[in-house]
Amino acid sequence: MTDDPRRIGDNIRAARRARGLSLEVTAGLIGRSKGWLSKIENGLLRLERRSDIAALAEALEVSADALLGMPAPEIRPDRRRFSLVRMQTVLLESAPDDPPDISARPIEFLRTELERADQALRKADYVTVVQLLPQVIGELYVHTIGPDREDALRLLIRACGSDGTCTLRHLGETNLAWISGERARQAADLLSDPVWTGAAAFGRAHARSSTNRPRALMTSRQAADTLEPHVGDDRFAREVYGMLRLSAALACEVDGDHAGARDNAAEAARIAEPLGDSPDAWELFGPANVGVWQTSLAVEAGEPGEALTYADSVNPRALASGNRRAALCIERARAHAMFGHDSRAVHDLRQAERLSPQQVHNHPLIRDLIADLLTRAPGRDLRGLAWRMNLA
Repeated sequence: MTDDPRRIGDNIRAARRARGLSLEVTAGLIGRSKGWLSKIENGLLRLERRSDIAALAEALEVSADALLGMPAPEIRPDRRRFSLVRMQTVLLESAPDDPPDISARPIEFLRTELERADQALRKADYVTVVQLLPQVIGELYVHTIGPDREDALRLLIRACGSDGTCTLRHLGETNLAWISGERARQAADLLSDPVWTGAAAFGRAHARSSTNRPRALMTSRQAADTLEPHVGDDRFAREVYGMLRLSAALACEVDGDHAGARDNAAEAARIAEPLGDSPDAWELFGPANVGVWQTSLAVEAGEPGEALTYADSVNPRALASGNRRAALCIERARAHAMFGHDSRAVHDLRQAERLSPQQVHNHPLIRDLIADLLTRAPGRDLRGLAWRMNLA
């Protein structure tokens, strides 16, 4: 347990002073006032938007991760039951065109194992995911040089680009998540299928925090444009295309392009409507998940009322994933906090934690929100949540 957990404002002040910049100059570089930045640094005002964090990181010539801060050591009993060493080894020491020297079980068995991992991820059961994925990925690498090559490459894009990046990001392992996304891209290059190339692009786009403006995220619109002529009536292709449009919307919002964000989100909603919500949809693309994204985009645009309207329109039962239901609770909490509805925000955060604790505990914006709420509404429920996150 740390005695003095750092806030985002503390990190901004340290980075600004290291660069030898004044409050006035730094604020001017991002088009903000000196008073606004002073309040941020002193914890009197919380950064609500990823676009502001990205702009500050650029002005101070540091990564956004440095401003957000790495997750502090936490009391996480699950880490006693699993290790990421095997995942790290298979991602760093092997690749789709450089398989490990191991025997591989039949491709259909590995498909079943990957489905088990995917279902575990939807339940936020990271212990099972981390136990299954390394062996599955290693054996799929082996199949890339045999008669099942194309099937193995598709499954690798799912294993590394979807399940791998999501799991590692939620566990706070963003660098390893990026490598997992890169392995998916390599598999897609070998497959040479525009739809699967798009699927791999989505995984890479979300391996790192969007506040870093990672190139893979910021080029999501181009990836969607490239895929669009190949979509047709194929459901999977439409799901991939829709998720890339949502990624493009987030990229626009991070860049402060609210109109572009709305246009891309509207296109995703148009694609999702006739598909409906299916538990088998890739990345759960459908009207409900689009609603979660629209909630988040409205929060980023500084429109909490609009965000809550979107959130209220989503039927959580239509989201066949604890992670996505937790994401909805997280964004609703952020919107309530922007209105000063502290008790409602705490209620939503506790619900999110029950659904996907690691996702909440390793979310830098939520860590900062909770630290801020502690100064305003330090009730028992909030103190318990803060303690589990090493913030109190």
